[in-house]
Amino acid sequence: MRQYKKRIPALLLVLILGIGLLFTGCSIGDRQVYFASKSGGHTVFKIGRMACSREEAKVYLANYKNLYGKIYDTDLWSEDYDTKTMEESIKDAVISHLTKVYSLDMYAQTKEIELSEEEKDKVTQAAETYYKSLNRTERKYTGASKKDITKMYEHYALAEKVYKQLMSGVDENVSEDEARIMEANVIYVTDETLAKDIATQLKNGASFDRLASSYSQADSIHVTFGRNTYETAVEDVVFQLDDGDISDMIQGKDGYYFFECVSKYNEELSEQNKVAIVSQRQEQAMEDVISAIETDYYSDFNQKLWDKITIDKNDKITTDSFFTTLDDKITF
Repeated sequence: MRQYKKRIPALLLVLILGIGLLFTGCSIGDRQVYFASKSGGHTVFKIGRMACSREEAKVYLANYKNLYGKIYDTDLWSEDYDTKTMEESIKDAVISHLTKVYSLDMYAQTKEIELSEEEKDKVTQAAETYYKSLNRTERKYTGASKKDITKMYEHYALAEKVYKQLMSGVDENVSEDEARIMEANVIYVTDETLAKDIATQLKNGASFDRLASSYSQADSIHVTFGRNTYETAVEDVVFQLDDGDISDMIQGKDGYYFFECVSKYNEELSEQNKVAIVSQRQEQAMEDVISAIETDYYSDFNQKLWDKITIDKNDKITTDSFFTTLDDKITF
């Protein structure tokens, strides 16, 4: 019996900072790119005067292939899986990662941020260590020399230095009220007459659960939520409730709400939300940098070259230490 290949969803890669591609012009995904005749045969993309080489892209591809090509003992590059989808996902991830590296490097230039001499020495050491780790097949695939690896590490190290500085400037103080996650039961209806009838029944002692089960048009009766989940008119009432309180009828833009407060402060979820809020602030700091670079500098993308570049699935290409080798040598 013929076996169908399993599709693999787009990867969520930890090295990606979550900002979209920088390029503007003709569409790629939900963003735009310029098809770059100026970029030259070995340049994948340019941001301002900075150019990402084919060799650098291939080093990233080789490492990503091995870092994310296995889940536990499962080889996702085997014939049992849709390797075409896998390759497309990794190529998208690599371009996203590299454009962020180069955007941070451009930002460093505008702020006159540079690597110190000591940091440059660490970069050189890392490049020598990593280049020695590559076997003949890996060197042939990437086409990268030790000098190329050194330049790649300079790009990556400077981006990491800038990123750490940006993140150190992000306010990590989050108030309990800002992070507060409530638990409640909710009734939502769009008909005003029905809403008034529910209000009357609640005042007469009817069970909130029974009314919710019978009438609520909300997707779920039991909800957990924080600030900015509901519109202001709803939020102003709900966040004043104490445990066990039931609100009066609240008129929203598209319907009517009733809330029964189960817990006005879920401690575990609120602590998790504090982390999420800080993460959102960090992402916004990165997005501000990307937006500024996008506004001030011309970018172009060599689509023709990128389409020709493939991931070599040769078993002899096992390199996965490009990022950790530098991290072992230098800490910002």
